[in-house]
Amino acid sequence: MTAALMATGAVLAAYGVLMALLYPAGGFFLVWIALGAALVVAARVERARVAVCAVLAACALVAGALCALIGSAAASTPPAGLDSLVVLGAGLRADGYPTETLRYRLDAALDYLDRNPETACVVSGGQGPGEPVAEADAMADYLVAHGLDEGRVTREDRSTTTAENVRNSAGLLGRDASVAIVTNDFHLYRALRIAEKNGLPGAFGLAAPTNPLYLPQATLRECAALVKDFLVGNL
Repeated sequence: MTAALMATGAVLAAYGVLMALLYPAGGFFLVWIALGAALVVAARVERARVAVCAVLAACALVAGALCALIGSAAASTPPAGLDSLVVLGAGLRADGYPTETLRYRLDAALDYLDRNPETACVVSGGQGPGEPVAEADAMADYLVAHGLDEGRVTREDRSTTTAENVRNSAGLLGRDASVAIVTNDFHLYRALRIAEKNGLPGAFGLAAPTNPLYLPQATLRECAALVKDFLVGNL
């Protein structure tokens, strides 16, 4: 058991270091390093082993249940012919170009819009710290540069949270418009739950993929976000 704990701890810590190099924003990589360190301590200090393993096992059970919910939404497919898509922002690079995660969302939207030429699109995202332009502007530019008619794109450039994305975008849509929210697979469950309480009840979901290397970090972070949003009443 000691060897298994040491090996698992080393793998988790190494993954945290990799995330620090590739996806440092937000500092969530520290969670992996902390988990790895806890397992190493449990392996080396017998008195701490039971307590550490019990806490981590309880956390794993909660995370597993939340991951099941996340996975159920990620498998959803919207019907054809919707009135509009709402694409949620996900950060820009320092040069104003969409991040990898956001490009996945935009590419998923482009695929649907290409197959459904009557569907319009709302791109939603304000200007965050370190971003040279509003996310909505960069998103619209990306879609147009990849062949989408600019007349099909509406920009919502004031929101800074998922709840604001939904509320502000809902105000730009017709009252009875059929809508799908476009976001990454790991984020879709929470986005749809937030939509139910913020102006887009009954919205469909369109799940964009995620870099497989980043997916464990994104999913674990999303579990924490689900707990937080539940506690503050967003879900």
